[in-house]
Parts: sequence; C-alpha cells; structure tokens
Amino acid sequence: QGTAAKNVEHEIFVVTKNDKMRLLDSLLQQYKEEKVLIFSRTKHNAKRIARDIRHMDHTATEIHSNRSQSQRQAALQGFSTGKFRVMVATDIAARGIDVKDISLVINFDLPDNLGDYVHRIGRTGRADRFGKAISFVAPNQKADVRAIERLIRKSLPLLSLPPLPPERARAPREHFQDRSRGRFNPRSRGRNFQGSSRRGPFRGYTGNRDHRRR
Repeated sequence: QGTAAKNVEHEIFVVTKNDKMRLLDSLLQQYKEEKVLIFSRTKHNAKRIARDIRHMDHTATEIHSNRSQSQRQAALQGFSTGKFRVMVATDIAARGIDVKDISLVINFDLPDNLGDYVHRIGRTGRADRFGKAISFVAPNQKADVRAIERLIRKSLPLLSLPPLPPERARAPREHFQDRSRGRFNPRSRGRNFQGSSRRGPFRGYTGNRDHRRR
C-alpha cells in the first residue's frame, strides 16, 4: 500500500496517443507561470518531448540515462534556479530530485510500476504548498487508474479534454555529443513519437525493473 500527499490534487485525462502532445501544449499554456515536471516511460520519448516543448517556445531540459552525470546536474541546477521552467524525466533518472517549488507534475505516460506513481507525484505539494498531478491515460488503461486508486485510497477524477490547439509542426531533430560514450551520437530511430502504450493492468511494484529502457 502507498500513500499520496494530502495537498496534491489529482486529475486524469483519457487521451489517445496522437493527441498527447496537443494536450500537453494546452496545459503548458494554461500553467504558463508554473514550474512543471513531466514524466516519460522511456529515455527516447523524454528526449523527444523536451525537444518539442522547446519548439513550443518554453524553456525545457531533460534528465535520462543518455545524459552524463554533469549534464544531469546542470539540468537539475537549471530547473531549480528557474533557467528551465519545464523538466522531462524518466523514473530512474528522477530519483533524488529535490526541487521544492514544483507546482505541477504531468505523467505523460503512466509508470510501469504501480509504486512509481506515488514517487512521481511526491515531487509536488511539498513544504505545505499545494500541488497538482495530471496523468494522461490511454482508453485501454482504465484498469490502471483503478489500481492507482486502490493504492492511494483516493478516487481520481476523469476530466473531459479541453479544446486542443492545432498540431504543431514537429521540432527538428537535435544532434548532440553523447559524452558518456565519447562520440557523436544522433539518436532517436525506431520508435513512434509517443512510444508504445502499455496493455493490461499494472503489475505490482517490483523495484527498478526494466531499467534498460530508461
């Protein structure tokens, strides 16, 4: 069993894979003054999400296993000081994040492991402040929502989608030096932008499983 912070408001949007970025675009405009932490299941998707957010003219950074330790530290420092308003993270890379003024956590993807939902939303609503956690749920993931409700012992409201902005042109690919490998590394082939959605209900929390995808 897990517990969720009492001063965190939860919201669920049922959204198709193709509309996720449009919904994210709408939310980032709605919460344009807030510090936002976004969770992605995979490192490849985290990189693409951050790139597209920058293309929307928001300041954004990311942390995942393709980034060196110094790059992660610079991203966290920039997010903490306000240089970046938005940070995209994977679950394992986000362990140990301690930024007190995160107003909004967005689960762009639901986590593989049930317990990670509690860890994710625990990044907001700290120090007696109120926070909000918004999750994007595929139409076939309603069993996952019920599993989360049982875990945190709280009902999660399903909200209607707001009017979505037109789909933006895809951001150009950003090439970078992968310092951890010591060579030029233009990655990001082999997956659709949204990644593959999970099927079936959550499995029980088993720790940092499937870490190679992070």
